Amino acid sequence: MTLNNTHDPEIQISEEKLQKLGLFLFGLTVIFTIIGAVVSPLDTFGKPVLLLPQVKAVEDYRRSAQVWISELTILDGEIVHVIAAEQQGDLFSQSRVAQQTLQHAVELTQKIDRTRVPPIGMGVQEQMLSTSVRYLEAARSALQWVSVPKQKNRDLATQQLEAARQGKSELEKNQWLISR
Repeated sequence: MTLNNTHDPEIQISEEKLQKLGLFLFGLTVIFTIIGAVVSPLDTFGKPVLLLPQVKAVEDYRRSAQVWISELTILDGEIVHVIAAEQQGDLFSQSRVAQQTLQHAVELTQKIDRTRVPPIGMGVQEQMLSTSVRYLEAARSALQWVSVPKQKNRDLATQQLEAARQGKSELEKNQWLISR
């Protein structure tokens, strides 16, 4: 029995085509490097953050929490406006503003409560929800002050706003939420 020793055909690529392929691959590498540098989030030291699903979930939650703190600041101003309003003039307008403030507080509290929280953010979530509920109570008391303009109602709204501010202050100092 004789075996035929046939040679496999050789693939030949010209040097010019190899150079063109190399330049093309180099160009793609440069383009993707630039895109990656522009799009990638950076940590405190300016290095790119690897966005694994768990890391991305934590970063997304952290950013949401920072937005909520900003919304709490806006809500705080709205409540101050309602409490500070003198009980003169158009009761309907004052009531409408107070109701809008209460609605803002309800919507923010619901948004915070319904957000999916990564396990590491549970402590912050409890603190965030507690603070938003305090603001909700302050907004409710401010509406009550507009409806029944007695000094005890105004004092209650002011006290509840102070308690909410303390909670927000603690959130603002939380190292986990500070921008990186």
